[in-house]
Amino acid sequence: MLIEDAATIADLLACPACNSAVRSGPAGADGRATLACTNPDCAHHTGFDRVGGQALLVDFPTSVLDREATLASGGASVVERADWRETIGRVVNGRNHYAAHYARDVVKQLEASGVERPVILVVGGGIIGSGANDLYASQTVGVASFDIYSSPQVTFIGDALSIPFADNSVDAVWVQGVLEVTIDAPKVAAEMQRVLKPNGLLFANVSFMWPVCEGAYDFSRYTASGLRWLFRQCAPLSLGFSNGPGTMAALAIRYLFQALLRSTKAGQIAAFPFAWLRMLDRFCDVRRGLDAAPAIFFYGRKTDTPADFHDAIQFYQDRVPLARAAQKLRD
Repeated sequence: MLIEDAATIADLLACPACNSAVRSGPAGADGRATLACTNPDCAHHTGFDRVGGQALLVDFPTSVLDREATLASGGASVVERADWRETIGRVVNGRNHYAAHYARDVVKQLEASGVERPVILVVGGGIIGSGANDLYASQTVGVASFDIYSSPQVTFIGDALSIPFADNSVDAVWVQGVLEVTIDAPKVAAEMQRVLKPNGLLFANVSFMWPVCEGAYDFSRYTASGLRWLFRQCAPLSLGFSNGPGTMAALAIRYLFQALLRSTKAGQIAAFPFAWLRMLDRFCDVRRGLDAAPAIFFYGRKTDTPADFHDAIQFYQDRVPLARAAQKLRD
């Protein structure tokens, strides 16, 4: 269930500027409680800005966001996010079957954990990720979602470079298609692990060989080993490719036509007959598939013993049985 008002989880929040506790105050003009940093020396002690009824839990001097531009636009995204683009993308690229399985698993584990008010933090949740709908279905597990723009699917607006949650405060972290479009992915990954409780669950889905998807805001790609190193504070439970070489072939053809025809839309239409190639992902060899996958996922649990460099090297071999086990769980 989406947590719609950040004030209801104020006890879990922390100031993105100084990491002090956050308090809720009197209701604002929108009828919702205001939020402020408890540190009297902090610039946010007088309160955080709000747009469209959502708190701006952002330390603007250190953020990719500009305060004046964000307020003037009402928290609008700087990247066009038309519904038709999302629909076409999911038709062409298919559904993330693995994400759907792990979304159900996270909710199931948190419901059975005995925690009074379990919370899943969704990083970059302005649009619900493919296969992630089941995260929001539970009436006992809360979803605190944020993004750098306003959306009906977010609890507040925030910057993943400084996640406004206290250390060890959330029961699970979920991130899809975000790390590749952040300017400092290692810092964002460290932030996610900082706010995750000991033994908390983490699911991450990132691009590896996927073409540039958000223009000027697309910065990085990660192999399975690179993803393991990013989340070295989490012991791996599962890993695999959410899109394999078949999808890679379809993507290559699509972008070839887009380049030849000098038109994104014309290229998508011309490549549509080749969309069936993505169905070959199901039959691809795991080891070779991981080495040529457009997108890879990692599912882990926070541990007291972070992986070291030698563990990361060994993981290249360890990933194969993890991925084979994951394939058996596919819907």
